[in-house]
Amino acid sequence: MSNHSSINWSDKVKSLDETIRQEIGIEGESEAKHILIKVQTKSSEPIEPAFIVGEDETFLDLFVLSPQGPGITSTAVLKDNIQSVGVIGGVSAEKVEVSDVQETPLLDDVGGLYQ
Repeated sequence: MSNHSSINWSDKVKSLDETIRQEIGIEGESEAKHILIKVQTKSSEPIEPAFIVGEDETFLDLFVLSPQGPGITSTAVLKDNIQSVGVIGGVSAEKVEVSDVQETPLLDDVGGLYQ
């Protein structure tokens, strides 16, 4: 079980989020949303809050929200370095296609990053 690259983290996070929503009674709110996660790697600092924007056999591609205010950093995490992924919460994204993820304003003034 030491090979984490075979895990589909996108599916696992969606499943975790659905379970949490059912347990707190808010299931069925909105399917098109970004699920904020915390990724613990073998290095000491967790990556949070972040959301998954892509995934392949080797890397988990994330957008990490800046704790110092509006801002997003794109990063790729080597799947073999991931120790755990936890769900923090969801960001609603009404009327947004999943393919438009990079253009979705998550925080005020973030839209300027994509011009």
